[in-house]
Amino acid sequence: MDPIILNRFKNYLGSHSFSKGSITDYLRCVSSLGDPPDSGDPLSLFNYVNQSTQRKEEVSHSEFITLRASLRSLFQMITGIRFRDFLKQVKTTDKYDPLLTRYAEYCRNFLHLTETVTEAAVREVRLFLEANVPCPDSIEWETITAKDIIHFLSKERSALSIGSIGVSVTAIRRFFRFLKHNDFAIHSSVLDLPLSVPNWGKNGSLPIILSDEDRKKLDEYSFPCTAVGSRDRLILLLFSELALRCNEVANLHLSDIKWNHATIVIRKTKTHLERELPISSKLGDALEDYIIHWRPNGLGDNLLFKSKDRPNEPATVINIRGAMRRLFEKNDIVGWHIGTHALRRTVGSQLYKAGNDLKTVADFLGHESMAATRAYVRTDTESLKKVATSWPRRDSK
Repeated sequence: MDPIILNRFKNYLGSHSFSKGSITDYLRCVSSLGDPPDSGDPLSLFNYVNQSTQRKEEVSHSEFITLRASLRSLFQMITGIRFRDFLKQVKTTDKYDPLLTRYAEYCRNFLHLTETVTEAAVREVRLFLEANVPCPDSIEWETITAKDIIHFLSKERSALSIGSIGVSVTAIRRFFRFLKHNDFAIHSSVLDLPLSVPNWGKNGSLPIILSDEDRKKLDEYSFPCTAVGSRDRLILLLFSELALRCNEVANLHLSDIKWNHATIVIRKTKTHLERELPISSKLGDALEDYIIHWRPNGLGDNLLFKSKDRPNEPATVINIRGAMRRLFEKNDIVGWHIGTHALRRTVGSQLYKAGNDLKTVADFLGHESMAATRAYVRTDTESLKKVATSWPRRDSK
């Protein structure tokens, strides 16, 4: 972009109280773009902004947001018109507009939401409708369930932060409450989703666990007969059978395996408390296959897994997560709610649903406090009632 335009843009941002950091980021984003139209015509500049933001797939989500904000500020500098206001003027009517117009009125007049919140809600609902409702005039709304919303968030909005996903799910849930308010029949599961920005962290009210379908995909996955295949199969079983943390997997040593007792000692723990866990025949076979046939010869004398770049050091948490992330992707298990910790939570829920007491589950997971364990076993899904487990049950002492 022409240095004269960049300098003018810099002065404009400074005069409108933008921070030095924002000014630097905005200038960086637009500097590599071509010059905007010099006619000053708002429509031409509007098209320039839209064309410049087609790079969305080439940059990270945060970079895209900064690029879009910088271009809209550039638009306002040149035209004297807020981009948002001009967007309303040129916006074309589509099949979703009548319903979304009523939804916007509901947000403003019934819920008394601000204009900014209302616009964000309409935007998120439009994306959901475009992905799931091809014919809004003929759809039976009660056929859409909470599972459909979670699938949409996992597929279409997974690049967002947890907070932004919370905003999206809140807007969509609010839309279904609007439908119910207008006497449309809706599926009850949708209203079980949280209304406010949710916390799906470990203290959240909804457990992050794998579905029966996702667990089946992992159980039936055929690992290649290679070093990587054997390693990844073993790592998966350490998560899915022993519910280990990433750093616990990364720091396992050969001496931790007690072959005569069919147990493995977990030492590098978050709570600094060792625990000894049983090795099933399936996990034992995986350990034997990897150690005897595939474990790299250049590995340190006692390390189970190696760092990608430093063979004499333990694997990093990033190495372990990367292996599982690629495995999830191969099995089409994706989304904001999926990660290695979902495997740990799944085991915790399985153990508890199988009838083990909370103290047993806490000991198995390596929790100092049973309050932390409760966050793992809280669930309102009927599917977990069908879960069976091979782990032995014992009473707490």
